[in-house]
Amino acid sequence: MWSINEPALAPWTTDPIVPDEVLYEFDGPLTFTASFGLFSAFFHNIGQRGNSSFFAVVQISTEALDALRRGALSVRGALNSPNIWILDLGRNFSVQRYWSCEQEDFPEKLLPKRNVPIHAGMDLAPDSLEEANAYFSIAFTGEKLKRKSIPFNILKSLIDDSYEAARRILSPAYMAGAKSGTFDFPARAIPGSLILTLDQPTINEVYLRKRTIDAPLSVDDAQVSFEKQRDIFLGDTATLVAQASGGKLSDDLAEQHFALLNNLQKIIPSDDNKIEGVVFTARSGEATTSVAVNERAGTTMHRAFKRIERRSVTDIGRIEIVNASSETFVYRSSRERQVTCSVSHETFKRLEATGNLRHGSIVRVKGHITTRQKRDAMIVEEVIALVPPPPPTIPQ
Repeated sequence: MWSINEPALAPWTTDPIVPDEVLYEFDGPLTFTASFGLFSAFFHNIGQRGNSSFFAVVQISTEALDALRRGALSVRGALNSPNIWILDLGRNFSVQRYWSCEQEDFPEKLLPKRNVPIHAGMDLAPDSLEEANAYFSIAFTGEKLKRKSIPFNILKSLIDDSYEAARRILSPAYMAGAKSGTFDFPARAIPGSLILTLDQPTINEVYLRKRTIDAPLSVDDAQVSFEKQRDIFLGDTATLVAQASGGKLSDDLAEQHFALLNNLQKIIPSDDNKIEGVVFTARSGEATTSVAVNERAGTTMHRAFKRIERRSVTDIGRIEIVNASSETFVYRSSRERQVTCSVSHETFKRLEATGNLRHGSIVRVKGHITTRQKRDAMIVEEVIALVPPPPPTIPQ
Protein backbone atom coordinates (compact mmCIF):
# COMPACT_ATOMS: atom_id res chain seq x y z
CA MET A 1 0.00 0.00 0.00
CA TRP A 2 1.39 3.39 -1.00
CA SER A 3 2.27 5.92 1.69
CA ILE A 4 3.95 9.30 1.75
CA ASN A 5 6.90 7.70 3.54
CA GLU A 6 7.92 5.75 0.44
CA PRO A 7 10.92 7.02 -1.57
CA ALA A 8 9.77 9.71 -4.01
CA LEU A 9 10.94 10.51 -7.52
CA ALA A 10 12.56 13.84 -8.34
CA PRO A 11 10.62 16.45 -10.36
CA TRP A 12 10.89 16.03 -14.11
CA THR A 13 10.33 19.74 -14.69
CA THR A 14 10.87 23.06 -12.98
CA ASP A 15 7.81 24.60 -14.64
CA PRO A 16 4.60 24.85 -12.58
CA ILE A 17 1.56 22.78 -13.51
CA VAL A 18 -0.89 24.95 -15.49
CA PRO A 19 -4.55 23.77 -15.39
CA ASP A 20 -6.33 23.55 -18.73
CA GLU A 21 -9.81 23.23 -17.22
CA VAL A 22 -10.72 23.70 -13.57
CA LEU A 23 -13.61 21.39 -12.71
CA TYR A 24 -13.84 22.16 -9.00
CA GLU A 25 -12.14 24.77 -6.87
CA PHE A 26 -12.11 26.09 -3.33
CA ASP A 27 -9.36 28.53 -2.45
CA GLY A 28 -7.64 27.28 -5.58
CA PRO A 29 -8.05 24.44 -8.11
CA LEU A 30 -8.84 21.10 -6.44
CA THR A 31 -9.99 19.05 -9.44
CA PHE A 32 -8.74 19.96 -12.90
CA THR A 33 -7.10 18.79 -16.11
CA ALA A 34 -3.67 19.66 -17.45
CA SER A 35 -1.69 18.69 -20.52
CA PHE A 36 1.31 16.37 -20.19
CA GLY A 37 2.90 16.24 -23.60
CA LEU A 38 0.49 14.46 -25.93
CA PHE A 39 -2.04 13.36 -23.31
CA SER A 40 -4.46 15.01 -20.93
CA ALA A 41 -4.11 14.34 -17.20
CA PHE A 42 -6.80 14.46 -14.54
CA PHE A 43 -5.82 15.92 -11.15
CA HIS A 44 -7.79 15.42 -7.93
CA ASN A 45 -6.68 16.82 -4.57
CA ILE A 46 -6.26 14.15 -1.89
CA GLY A 47 -4.80 16.23 0.94
CA GLN A 48 -2.53 18.98 2.17
CA ARG A 49 0.42 19.17 4.54
CA GLY A 50 2.33 22.37 5.22
CA ASN A 51 3.15 24.02 1.89
CA SER A 52 2.37 20.86 -0.05
CA SER A 53 -0.82 19.94 -1.88
CA PHE A 54 -1.07 16.28 -2.85
CA PHE A 55 -2.91 15.26 -6.02
CA ALA A 56 -3.87 11.88 -7.46
CA VAL A 57 -3.22 12.07 -11.20
CA VAL A 58 -4.25 9.76 -14.06
CA GLN A 59 -4.34 9.93 -17.82
CA ILE A 60 -7.91 10.69 -18.93
CA SER A 61 -9.60 10.17 -22.26
CA THR A 62 -11.83 12.69 -24.01
CA GLU A 63 -14.76 10.29 -23.56
CA ALA A 64 -14.22 9.95 -19.80
CA LEU A 65 -13.80 13.71 -19.35
CA ASP A 66 -17.02 14.39 -21.25
CA ALA A 67 -18.88 11.82 -19.14
CA LEU A 68 -17.50 13.42 -15.96
CA ARG A 69 -18.62 16.89 -17.03
CA ARG A 70 -22.21 15.81 -17.71
CA GLY A 71 -22.54 13.70 -14.57
CA ALA A 72 -22.39 10.32 -16.31
CA LEU A 73 -19.14 9.38 -14.53
CA SER A 74 -18.16 9.91 -10.90
CA VAL A 75 -14.95 11.58 -9.74
CA ARG A 76 -13.84 8.19 -8.47
CA GLY A 77 -14.59 6.79 -11.92
CA ALA A 78 -12.40 9.44 -13.54
CA LEU A 79 -9.55 8.16 -11.37
CA ASN A 80 -10.23 4.57 -12.45
CA SER A 81 -6.90 3.78 -14.12
CA PRO A 82 -4.35 0.96 -13.78
CA ASN A 83 -1.66 3.46 -12.80
CA ILE A 84 -1.93 6.50 -10.54
CA TRP A 85 0.68 9.17 -9.92
CA ILE A 86 0.73 11.11 -6.68
CA LEU A 87 2.17 14.61 -7.09
CA ASP A 88 3.40 16.88 -4.32
CA LEU A 89 2.78 20.41 -5.59
CA GLY A 90 4.06 23.59 -3.97
CA ARG A 91 2.10 26.82 -3.53
CA ASN A 92 2.83 27.89 -7.11
CA PHE A 93 1.89 24.39 -8.36
CA SER A 94 5.52 23.48 -9.01
CA VAL A 95 6.31 19.75 -8.75
CA GLN A 96 8.31 19.10 -5.58
CA ARG A 97 8.31 15.29 -5.84
CA TYR A 98 6.08 12.50 -7.06
CA TRP A 99 5.31 8.79 -6.73
CA SER A 100 3.90 6.17 -9.08
CA CYS A 101 1.73 3.28 -7.93
CA GLU A 102 -0.73 0.74 -9.28
CA GLN A 103 -4.38 1.30 -8.52
CA GLU A 104 -4.46 -1.79 -6.29
CA ASP A 105 -1.85 -0.16 -4.03
CA PHE A 106 -3.56 3.21 -3.79
CA PRO A 107 -5.21 3.65 -0.34
CA GLU A 108 -8.97 3.32 -0.42
CA LYS A 109 -9.33 6.14 2.13
CA LEU A 110 -7.78 8.61 -0.32
CA LEU A 111 -10.25 7.86 -3.10
CA PRO A 112 -13.43 9.94 -3.47
CA LYS A 113 -16.65 8.39 -2.19
CA ARG A 114 -18.37 6.02 -4.57
CA ASN A 115 -20.86 7.36 -7.13
CA VAL A 116 -20.28 11.03 -6.29
CA PRO A 117 -20.42 13.29 -9.41
CA ILE A 118 -18.32 16.38 -10.01
CA HIS A 119 -21.09 18.79 -8.93
CA ALA A 120 -23.44 18.47 -5.96
CA GLY A 121 -26.56 19.19 -8.03
CA MET A 122 -26.05 16.10 -10.19
CA ASP A 123 -27.56 12.67 -9.57
CA LEU A 124 -25.55 9.60 -8.62
CA ALA A 125 -22.92 8.64 -11.19
CA PRO A 126 -21.33 5.27 -12.02
CA ASP A 127 -17.74 4.58 -11.00
CA SER A 128 -16.55 3.31 -14.38
CA LEU A 129 -16.92 4.26 -18.01
CA GLU A 130 -18.05 0.71 -18.79
CA GLU A 131 -21.07 1.20 -16.53
CA ALA A 132 -21.77 4.65 -17.95
CA ASN A 133 -21.94 3.26 -21.49
CA ALA A 134 -23.81 0.03 -20.75
CA TYR A 135 -27.38 -0.78 -21.73
CA PHE A 136 -27.57 -2.04 -18.16
CA SER A 137 -24.96 -2.80 -15.53
CA ILE A 138 -24.70 -4.26 -12.03
CA ALA A 139 -21.69 -3.22 -9.96
CA PHE A 140 -21.04 -4.98 -6.65
CA THR A 141 -18.76 -3.86 -3.84
CA GLY A 142 -17.68 -5.74 -0.75
CA GLU A 143 -14.71 -6.46 1.47
CA LYS A 144 -13.95 -9.71 -0.37
CA LEU A 145 -14.53 -8.25 -3.85
CA LYS A 146 -11.04 -7.07 -4.75
CA ARG A 147 -9.69 -5.84 -8.06
CA LYS A 148 -7.01 -8.53 -8.08
CA SER A 149 -9.17 -11.46 -6.99
CA ILE A 150 -12.56 -12.62 -5.74
CA PRO A 151 -13.19 -15.89 -3.88
CA PHE A 152 -14.39 -18.38 -6.49
CA ASN A 153 -17.54 -19.37 -4.59
CA ILE A 154 -18.61 -15.72 -4.21
CA LEU A 155 -17.87 -15.01 -7.88
CA LYS A 156 -19.94 -18.00 -9.04
CA SER A 157 -22.80 -17.14 -6.68
CA LEU A 158 -22.99 -13.49 -7.76
CA ILE A 159 -22.83 -14.28 -11.46
CA ASP A 160 -25.49 -17.00 -11.18
CA ASP A 161 -27.76 -14.78 -9.08
CA SER A 162 -27.19 -11.78 -11.37
CA TYR A 163 -28.11 -13.85 -14.42
CA GLU A 164 -31.39 -14.94 -12.87
CA ALA A 165 -32.22 -11.49 -11.50
CA ALA A 166 -31.37 -9.61 -14.70
CA ARG A 167 -33.62 -11.81 -16.84
CA ARG A 168 -36.49 -11.31 -14.41
CA ILE A 169 -36.20 -7.59 -13.76
CA LEU A 170 -35.43 -6.55 -17.33
CA SER A 171 -37.83 -8.71 -19.33
CA PRO A 172 -41.39 -7.53 -20.04
CA ALA A 173 -44.16 -9.55 -18.42
CA TYR A 174 -45.05 -11.30 -21.71
CA MET A 175 -41.53 -12.77 -21.72
CA ALA A 176 -42.02 -14.51 -18.36
CA GLY A 177 -40.67 -18.03 -18.58
CA ALA A 178 -38.90 -17.46 -21.91
CA LYS A 179 -35.63 -19.38 -22.30
CA SER A 180 -32.30 -18.01 -23.48
CA GLY A 181 -33.12 -19.21 -26.98
CA THR A 182 -35.85 -16.55 -27.13
CA PHE A 183 -33.76 -13.69 -25.76
CA ASP A 184 -30.44 -13.16 -24.06
CA PHE A 185 -28.11 -10.32 -23.09
CA PRO A 186 -24.54 -10.18 -24.41
CA ALA A 187 -22.53 -9.60 -21.22
CA ARG A 188 -19.08 -8.77 -19.91
CA ALA A 189 -17.45 -8.94 -16.50
CA ILE A 190 -15.25 -5.88 -15.83
CA PRO A 191 -12.28 -6.06 -13.41
CA GLY A 192 -12.55 -3.91 -10.30
CA SER A 193 -14.74 -5.33 -7.51
CA LEU A 194 -17.31 -7.05 -9.74
CA ILE A 195 -19.00 -5.16 -12.55
CA LEU A 196 -21.32 -6.92 -14.97
CA THR A 197 -22.42 -5.01 -18.07
CA LEU A 198 -25.21 -6.09 -20.38
CA ASP A 199 -25.82 -5.04 -23.97
CA GLN A 200 -29.20 -4.65 -25.63
CA PRO A 201 -30.89 -8.07 -25.68
CA THR A 202 -30.63 -10.27 -28.74
CA ILE A 203 -34.11 -11.55 -29.59
CA ASN A 204 -34.91 -14.59 -31.72
CA GLU A 205 -37.57 -13.44 -34.18
CA VAL A 206 -39.01 -16.94 -34.75
CA TYR A 207 -39.46 -17.65 -31.03
CA LEU A 208 -40.81 -14.15 -30.44
CA ARG A 209 -43.46 -14.71 -33.12
CA LYS A 210 -44.51 -17.97 -31.46
CA ARG A 211 -44.70 -16.30 -28.04
CA THR A 212 -46.85 -13.43 -29.36
CA ILE A 213 -48.81 -15.46 -31.92
CA ASP A 214 -52.16 -13.88 -31.04
CA ALA A 215 -50.83 -10.37 -31.75
CA PRO A 216 -47.31 -10.64 -33.18
CA LEU A 217 -44.63 -8.20 -32.08
CA SER A 218 -41.68 -7.15 -34.21
CA VAL A 219 -38.18 -7.39 -32.79
CA ASP A 220 -38.04 -3.58 -32.73
CA ASP A 221 -41.27 -3.42 -30.71
CA ALA A 222 -39.91 -6.01 -28.31
CA GLN A 223 -36.70 -3.98 -27.87
CA VAL A 224 -38.78 -0.96 -26.93
CA SER A 225 -40.68 -2.99 -24.33
CA PHE A 226 -37.39 -4.16 -22.80
CA GLU A 227 -36.23 -0.55 -22.54
CA LYS A 228 -39.51 0.45 -20.87
CA GLN A 229 -39.16 -2.40 -18.40
CA ARG A 230 -35.57 -1.38 -17.63
CA ASP A 231 -36.66 2.20 -16.95
CA ILE A 232 -39.55 1.03 -14.76
CA PHE A 233 -37.14 -1.16 -12.80
CA LEU A 234 -34.79 1.76 -12.13
CA GLY A 235 -37.65 4.04 -11.13
CA ASP A 236 -39.30 1.51 -8.81
CA THR A 237 -35.98 0.54 -7.23
CA ALA A 238 -35.14 4.21 -6.64
CA THR A 239 -38.50 4.62 -4.89
CA LEU A 240 -37.78 1.67 -2.60
CA VAL A 241 -34.23 2.84 -1.87
CA ALA A 242 -35.35 6.39 -1.07
CA GLN A 243 -37.53 5.09 1.75
CA ALA A 244 -35.32 2.17 2.82
CA SER A 245 -32.26 4.43 3.21
CA GLY A 246 -33.95 5.88 6.28
CA GLY A 247 -33.94 2.44 7.89
CA LYS A 248 -37.61 1.62 7.36
CA LEU A 249 -39.71 0.44 4.42
CA SER A 250 -43.48 0.54 4.82
CA ASP A 251 -45.44 -2.66 4.40
CA ASP A 252 -47.73 -0.95 1.88
CA LEU A 253 -44.84 -0.01 -0.42
CA ALA A 254 -43.18 -3.40 0.02
CA GLU A 255 -46.45 -5.18 -0.77
CA GLN A 256 -46.90 -3.17 -3.96
CA HIS A 257 -43.41 -4.15 -5.10
CA PHE A 258 -43.43 -7.74 -3.86
CA ALA A 259 -42.21 -9.25 -7.14
CA LEU A 260 -39.43 -6.70 -7.50
CA LEU A 261 -38.22 -7.25 -3.93
CA ASN A 262 -38.32 -10.99 -4.50
CA ASN A 263 -36.16 -10.68 -7.62
CA LEU A 264 -33.64 -8.43 -5.85
CA GLN A 265 -33.14 -10.58 -2.75
CA LYS A 266 -29.88 -12.26 -3.77
CA ILE A 267 -28.18 -9.27 -5.39
CA ILE A 268 -28.65 -6.54 -2.79
CA PRO A 269 -26.82 -6.26 0.56
CA SER A 270 -28.43 -8.24 3.36
CA ASP A 271 -27.61 -10.11 6.56
CA ASP A 272 -27.12 -13.27 4.46
CA ASN A 273 -24.45 -12.27 1.92
CA LYS A 274 -21.05 -10.65 1.45
CA ILE A 275 -22.27 -7.66 -0.56
CA GLU A 276 -21.73 -4.17 0.88
CA GLY A 277 -23.29 -2.28 -2.00
CA VAL A 278 -24.68 -2.64 -5.50
CA VAL A 279 -25.25 0.00 -8.18
CA PHE A 280 -27.61 -0.44 -11.12
CA THR A 281 -26.89 1.78 -14.12
CA ALA A 282 -28.42 2.22 -17.55
CA ARG A 283 -27.71 4.52 -20.45
CA SER A 284 -30.42 5.80 -22.76
CA GLY A 285 -29.19 8.18 -25.42
CA GLU A 286 -27.04 10.78 -23.66
CA ALA A 287 -28.71 10.18 -20.28
CA THR A 288 -27.19 7.87 -17.68
CA THR A 289 -29.20 6.76 -14.64
CA SER A 290 -27.76 5.06 -11.55
CA VAL A 291 -29.46 3.66 -8.46
CA ALA A 292 -27.24 2.68 -5.52
CA VAL A 293 -28.31 0.25 -2.80
CA ASN A 294 -26.06 0.44 0.26
CA GLU A 295 -25.99 -1.92 3.24
CA ARG A 296 -28.63 -0.05 5.21
CA ALA A 297 -31.09 0.22 2.36
CA GLY A 298 -30.46 -3.33 1.16
CA THR A 299 -30.88 -4.86 4.59
CA THR A 300 -34.07 -2.86 5.14
CA MET A 301 -35.48 -4.02 1.79
CA HIS A 302 -34.52 -7.61 2.54
CA ARG A 303 -36.21 -7.57 5.95
CA ALA A 304 -39.32 -5.88 4.56
CA PHE A 305 -39.67 -8.67 1.99
CA LYS A 306 -39.37 -11.35 4.67
CA ARG A 307 -41.94 -9.50 6.74
CA ILE A 308 -44.60 -9.37 4.02
CA GLU A 309 -44.09 -12.84 2.52
CA ARG A 310 -47.04 -14.24 4.43
CA ARG A 311 -49.28 -11.25 3.82
CA SER A 312 -51.49 -10.21 0.95
CA VAL A 313 -49.20 -9.05 -1.87
CA THR A 314 -49.35 -7.82 -5.46
CA ASP A 315 -47.88 -9.98 -8.21
CA ILE A 316 -47.79 -9.86 -12.01
CA GLY A 317 -47.35 -12.43 -14.75
CA ARG A 318 -48.37 -13.99 -18.04
CA ILE A 319 -51.35 -16.36 -18.11
CA GLU A 320 -50.38 -19.85 -19.27
CA ILE A 321 -53.42 -22.00 -18.33
CA VAL A 322 -57.14 -21.28 -17.94
CA ASN A 323 -59.18 -24.06 -16.33
CA ALA A 324 -62.87 -23.26 -16.78
CA SER A 325 -64.07 -26.39 -14.96
CA SER A 326 -62.29 -25.48 -11.72
CA GLU A 327 -62.62 -21.73 -12.34
CA THR A 328 -58.90 -21.15 -11.86
CA PHE A 329 -56.09 -19.83 -14.00
CA VAL A 330 -52.31 -20.17 -13.87
CA TYR A 331 -49.89 -17.35 -14.57
CA ARG A 332 -46.09 -17.33 -14.86
CA SER A 333 -44.91 -14.66 -12.43
CA SER A 334 -42.06 -12.27 -13.17
CA ARG A 335 -40.54 -14.13 -10.22
CA GLU A 336 -40.29 -17.12 -12.61
CA ARG A 337 -42.82 -19.10 -10.56
CA GLN A 338 -46.10 -20.53 -11.78
CA VAL A 339 -49.05 -19.50 -9.61
CA THR A 340 -52.50 -21.11 -9.58
CA CYS A 341 -55.14 -18.46 -8.87
CA SER A 342 -58.44 -19.23 -7.24
CA VAL A 343 -61.18 -16.62 -7.65
CA SER A 344 -64.85 -16.45 -6.82
CA HIS A 345 -67.43 -17.79 -9.29
CA GLU A 346 -68.64 -14.25 -10.01
CA THR A 347 -65.10 -12.94 -10.63
CA PHE A 348 -64.21 -15.81 -12.96
CA LYS A 349 -67.34 -15.26 -15.05
CA ARG A 350 -66.69 -11.52 -15.19
CA LEU A 351 -63.11 -12.09 -16.36
CA GLU A 352 -64.30 -14.61 -18.94
CA ALA A 353 -66.78 -12.11 -20.29
CA THR A 354 -64.02 -9.61 -21.07
CA GLY A 355 -62.43 -12.08 -23.50
CA ASN A 356 -59.03 -11.35 -21.96
CA LEU A 357 -58.83 -14.37 -19.66
CA ARG A 358 -56.69 -16.39 -22.06
CA HIS A 359 -53.22 -17.65 -22.75
CA GLY A 360 -50.71 -14.83 -23.17
CA SER A 361 -52.65 -12.13 -21.34
CA ILE A 362 -50.89 -10.21 -18.58
CA VAL A 363 -52.54 -10.27 -15.19
CA ARG A 364 -51.81 -8.27 -12.07
CA VAL A 365 -53.40 -9.69 -8.95
CA LYS A 366 -53.46 -9.17 -5.20
CA GLY A 367 -53.84 -11.94 -2.67
CA HIS A 368 -52.16 -14.40 -0.32
CA ILE A 369 -49.50 -16.57 -1.97
CA THR A 370 -48.72 -20.02 -0.65
CA THR A 371 -45.31 -21.29 -1.74
CA ARG A 372 -45.39 -24.89 -2.96
CA GLN A 373 -42.75 -27.12 -4.51
CA LYS A 374 -44.15 -27.36 -8.02
CA ARG A 375 -46.54 -24.45 -8.34
CA ASP A 376 -47.47 -21.64 -5.95
CA ALA A 377 -51.10 -20.91 -5.12
CA MET A 378 -52.95 -17.65 -4.56
CA ILE A 379 -56.35 -16.89 -3.11
CA VAL A 380 -57.11 -13.81 -5.17
CA GLU A 381 -58.58 -10.80 -3.39
CA GLU A 382 -58.46 -8.46 -6.37
CA VAL A 383 -57.67 -8.66 -10.06
CA ILE A 384 -56.01 -5.27 -10.54
CA ALA A 385 -55.37 -5.57 -14.29
CA LEU A 386 -55.99 -8.07 -17.06
CA VAL A 387 -54.44 -7.03 -20.36
CA PRO A 388 -54.56 -8.99 -23.60
CA PRO A 389 -51.36 -9.57 -25.56
CA PRO A 390 -49.34 -7.68 -26.62
CA PRO A 391 -49.43 -5.69 -23.38
CA PRO A 392 -47.82 -2.45 -22.40
CA THR A 393 -45.20 -2.94 -19.70
CA ILE A 394 -47.03 -2.84 -16.37
CA PRO A 395 -45.14 -1.46 -13.33
CA GLN A 396 -44.31 -4.06 -10.71
